[in-house]
Amino acid sequence: MAVDNGRTALVIIDPQNDFLSEGGVVWDLVGEGVVKNDVVNKLKNLISKAKGAGIPVYYSPHYYDKEYADWKNLNFIDNVMFERKMFTRGEWGAEFHSDLLPGDDTVVCAPHKGLSGFHTSDVDIQLRKRGIDTIYLAGMSANLCVESHLRDAEERGYEVVIVNDATAAPGEDAYKAALTNYMFIAHESITAEEALSRLG
Repeated sequence: MAVDNGRTALVIIDPQNDFLSEGGVVWDLVGEGVVKNDVVNKLKNLISKAKGAGIPVYYSPHYYDKEYADWKNLNFIDNVMFERKMFTRGEWGAEFHSDLLPGDDTVVCAPHKGLSGFHTSDVDIQLRKRGIDTIYLAGMSANLCVESHLRDAEERGYEVVIVNDATAAPGEDAYKAALTNYMFIAHESITAEEALSRLG
């Protein structure tokens, strides 16, 4: 797919310490994959390349203010996150990774409360109001929030190119499952190296 800079955006999911920094509350689950895939450096390079080419960068972060204390019908990942107090606003774990701090030209969307910002925040309207119809998608984590954003974006008619190694998952099996689903759902599933050459 050719890149039309006026209609393309780079969307980064959950570039926050709880996922991407040693000491994050789920580092024991995702840390090995984050290091193996060199996720932080790949995200940093993608962001730099996109901004250099005039392609807007969007962050879809995850925050909680402990409003989930009264939530019912929690699923497995909800229980993991809430028991570990993941993404608690005001805490270090919810802050953006120090290498991925958003600039003034970064669109930081409202926090998603479920796995997809297209379903539980304002990602869709933020993109559509700027005429975006093609997304390069990366971030954390591969089989959860990234895949959920992918599915919802596709259902809403976006063309999605997923950067399949600028992400990681809680274990190799989960990562491989995500890669398989990317092949079926995304318009394209490419590496960060390929994405960097296109965005330039």
